[in-house]
Amino acid sequence: MMQEQNIRFRDITIDDDVERLMVLRKRYNLRQYELANAIGVSENYLGAIENRVNPLTKKMIRKLDTYLEEMLWR
Repeated sequence: MMQEQNIRFRDITIDDDVERLMVLRKRYNLRQYELANAIGVSENYLGAIENRVNPLTKKMIRKLDTYLEEMLWR
């Protein structure tokens, strides 16, 4: 449980790239399988990254960057 502090919702920051990945998916209203298919990985692999079982590699970040760039051009 969180310690009682004077904290507001807007004070919450994204801590790392895995959390950033989850925010990205939610922001674009994508299910795990949809994003996984779009970037060419398995749903299980993406889930393992989000559950911090597998690391979020530089290669995976490049795939996500490519996906975002392609979305901008749609």
